[in-house]
Amino acid sequence: MSAPSAPVTPAVSGDRFAVLGEIEQRVRWLATAIIDHANRVRPNTTGLKVGGHQASSASMTTLMTALWFEHLQAGDRVSVKPHASPVLHAINYLLGELDEEYLTTLREFGGLQSYPSRSKDPDPVDYSTGSVGIGATAPIWGALARRYVATLGEQAGAGRQYSLVGDAELDEGAVWEAILDPMVGELGEVVWIVDLNRQSLDRVVPNIGGPRLAGMFGAAGWQVLTVKYGRLLEELFAREGGDALRRRIDEMSNPEYQRLLRCTPAQLRDRLPDSPELTRLVSTVDDETLHAAIRNLGGHDLRAVGDAFARIDDTRPTVIFAYTVKGFGLASEGHPQNHSSLLTGEQFGELAARSGISVEAPWQRFAPDSAAGRVCAATAERLRREPVPAGAVPVLPKDIGRTPSGRATTQAALGRVLLDLTREAPEVARRVVTLCPDVSSSTNLGGWVNKVGVWSPDERRDWFDDDPETILHWREKPTGQHIELGIAEGNLVGALGELGATWSRWGQPLLPIGVLYDHVRGAGIGALVVRDLRGRAVDPRRHSLGCVTRTRRRRASVDHDAVGGAGAAGLYQL
Repeated sequence: MSAPSAPVTPAVSGDRFAVLGEIEQRVRWLATAIIDHANRVRPNTTGLKVGGHQASSASMTTLMTALWFEHLQAGDRVSVKPHASPVLHAINYLLGELDEEYLTTLREFGGLQSYPSRSKDPDPVDYSTGSVGIGATAPIWGALARRYVATLGEQAGAGRQYSLVGDAELDEGAVWEAILDPMVGELGEVVWIVDLNRQSLDRVVPNIGGPRLAGMFGAAGWQVLTVKYGRLLEELFAREGGDALRRRIDEMSNPEYQRLLRCTPAQLRDRLPDSPELTRLVSTVDDETLHAAIRNLGGHDLRAVGDAFARIDDTRPTVIFAYTVKGFGLASEGHPQNHSSLLTGEQFGELAARSGISVEAPWQRFAPDSAAGRVCAATAERLRREPVPAGAVPVLPKDIGRTPSGRATTQAALGRVLLDLTREAPEVARRVVTLCPDVSSSTNLGGWVNKVGVWSPDERRDWFDDDPETILHWREKPTGQHIELGIAEGNLVGALGELGATWSRWGQPLLPIGVLYDHVRGAGIGALVVRDLRGRAVDPRRHSLGCVTRTRRRRASVDHDAVGGAGAAGLYQL
């Protein structure tokens, strides 16, 4: 693998982007060094590869630098794509949120986790994203959960909910289940940033198309922003023959483009032109500029990324497609097998030299009196969060005033318990929120729904409230306590997890109860990692822990048998 040219930060007026570029390069170095130490420096008696994702981290470095050091606010929350966890740790280290001793512990027992984890990592992590696709959608349900808490009259803060998503994650069905849910179109605080590097674990994806994906998001009501080219390429496009260059890059296949990233300038001059106009343009560009231009995508241009952030429309969800190079700035950039490859010692030393760092002293922060040091300090102050005080938990009654008699399904019993709770312990009942994938009436939640209403950010008219034949009254209002989802069990599980985490995010406990049919429970519940009270992982498909109620049909009967029950909110950890 040939060594790339040093990453070029666009030269703009003022020092701002120069300083950000310096921080970006330090973040890239630290993320790479964290993985390098775990694999080549730390003693390893087993001889097994520890692993890590230097290339996946490098493709996100510009985006995360721009987000954290210029745009992020204290109330915002960010879900970081799993394979970019070293970038998150590097940023937290520069901001003083992570001690140096942890930088050498990636994938070590008790150390930095392979993927971001709220419960295990020693530094701040907003969303656990170990299961590909689940972390992408978590901020959607986090936004929903925060809005729900706010309707209780509790303070849940404000801010955007960001997802940093790898383009290969868009293969996950859970992603599209969430995007298409009608409620999601109203969550203007949701922002997705798609790292469009057009590579998966094994290959260059041959037919992934940004315009096609943009159309799918746009059809779901999202604002779509695209950051495709950097300033250097835009300058070349403005020259004579520039239209031919833009057309050539736009129309070439992903594998062909990726192959150009591995070419020398001489090879580029041979492979890139396909017309006399483009040949003439290329002949006017020196080798260094040509080599830098072919990898000058928008996702690595700090100014282009910042401009996109400034255009976010907070009245609807937003997706930003940022074109990037996997492994940008590393010797492995653009190689189709770079997903989990490691730099050699020589390549690592070359990166250190370009970063102004010594391999023997890799963990350098910026001097406090330097321009970059002052930016880090100001960013840390801007993002500082006060500890979340634990809210008071209502006292559960020992008796709800009902003695069961005769035979009844546990499903019917659940409905009665919920209604009794509103009478005997209204403060407790107010913390209950039920969810189901379009099966409210068929799972005996009708009485509860009629009593408490359906949650909605705004009150909506029930056009059947005067119809005497209507039994289930669909009264949508901000104080409602039932959330109806489409036929998508992945959405149910994601929303349950985030509603169960409100106690740790905002100090306000909820008791979310999900209801679904027994024969479809595996479609969604398998995405959860459920832990018992001693922290041990259990299979939620075999244990009725937490707040999932599953119903089972028996023969041709229309009755359902509800198995399971309600537990303490927060048992679920995605």
